[in-house]
Amino acid sequence: MIDARYALITTIGLGIAHMCMYAGYRTGSLIVEPMLHSVHDRRPEEMDEDAGFYGEAIMNGFNMVGHIVAPAFLLLINAKWSMMIGSVAFTLSFAAYTLMNQYVIYVSRAVLGLIGAAFNAGQSLYIMQISTPLSIEKINGLEWALGTGLSTLLGGCIYIPMMLLDPNTDTTSSANLEYSDGQIRLIFGAFTVIGIISNVIFCFLPNRPVANSISSDAAVVEKRKNKTILSSLGLTLQSFFDPTVLQLTPHFLYVGWQNFVWLATYPTALQFTGSLSQDVLLPAFYGILFSLGSLLMGLLTAPLSRRITRFGQTPCLILAACLQLLCGILIVLSTPNRSTIEPNTDPSLLISPNVPIALAMGFLFGLLDGCNNTNRTVICASALPGRKDEIFGISRFYQALAGTVLLVCSPMLPMYWNLAIEAVLFIVGAAFYLRVCSVVNKRQQFAQSETDTSTLPEDSGSIASIIKEVDSNGNHI
Repeated sequence: MIDARYALITTIGLGIAHMCMYAGYRTGSLIVEPMLHSVHDRRPEEMDEDAGFYGEAIMNGFNMVGHIVAPAFLLLINAKWSMMIGSVAFTLSFAAYTLMNQYVIYVSRAVLGLIGAAFNAGQSLYIMQISTPLSIEKINGLEWALGTGLSTLLGGCIYIPMMLLDPNTDTTSSANLEYSDGQIRLIFGAFTVIGIISNVIFCFLPNRPVANSISSDAAVVEKRKNKTILSSLGLTLQSFFDPTVLQLTPHFLYVGWQNFVWLATYPTALQFTGSLSQDVLLPAFYGILFSLGSLLMGLLTAPLSRRITRFGQTPCLILAACLQLLCGILIVLSTPNRSTIEPNTDPSLLISPNVPIALAMGFLFGLLDGCNNTNRTVICASALPGRKDEIFGISRFYQALAGTVLLVCSPMLPMYWNLAIEAVLFIVGAAFYLRVCSVVNKRQQFAQSETDTSTLPEDSGSIASIIKEVDSNGNHI
């Protein structure tokens, strides 16, 4: 089979496996706090009131550690099996929820946090194995659209029939939606089955790199040969204190905070708001609209990148600022302040909570997530070319740190304070992000003036052309 066709088929398989795995993870995160809150209401001695938030916080805490050791882990096991092990951890975490035991849930989330970091590192390396400098944009775009963009759409389509299948479904007996044990087992049982499908696909993915793949670049291969586990850990820890990385830290924290606003706190607020809680299908449609927004942003990135110079940097950041401002205003005006803390029937500030606003928020969050991922990926790829893997892992570390803080504080943090912290992180992060972009662009212009088009920077080999392509087009790596 010719390499182009082989890479396309492999990318589709990778994307489908990623989609099946993330369908349960992302959709489950939208509903886990209200679900376990319902279990607590029935059996308070068996389940913490905020077990959903705490489980996610534990996962993020271990994920922080995982992203420090993930680059070293890839020295022991190849990319394919790293993804395989990670996907099994995701599947086991879905199965843990069917048992409805808080300690089993906490342990499974801790394992997922640690091993999930290895999955992310393995996925990045695997994509480099099946990509060349000329195909990286197409490969990454297709995999991201299938794996991430469609995940909540698939999860929503699974959630709807599982919710309606339980004959004991009752949304009228209390002021707020109560998930029955049967519904929880059906939903997470279905996520477990779809997770097993992802395990099988990952297991049978081919392991052959394409000719002239990014991972086979001489400079990259030589650098990996010279690495040991201790040297890899040392380089990652050293990179934490690099001045460029320190400047990007507020942006990484913002991306992590915003990620769990759309994934956990806002969906929980919808289900804790009395006037919306009776709509049992709202979380599914919210997730589906998020997927549509995310996909639209992905489709717009390529044409916008061709028309706007370095779209993935400042222009995309400006678009993210507009979307962030719009989302913040709509949430403040339409969401009761205590809805992140407990079920309530409080009035909102100006606009009564309603389904159209909730669905619009899902779509806007999808657009914003696409912008944030583009900004983060572009800067991770171009800030320090020789340490792309380390910076990517560090960005995930800080994202997990922000998510941990948010989830631990969510049971005590009203919505307005939540948004105020997010706004501060965005403003500070954007200021330093723009500063780093200015330095990176000047460096690239200087390098271009010193070398002809056939000569590449010393420490990056053919990777430099990829960095320039990613930098100008804003596609995901």
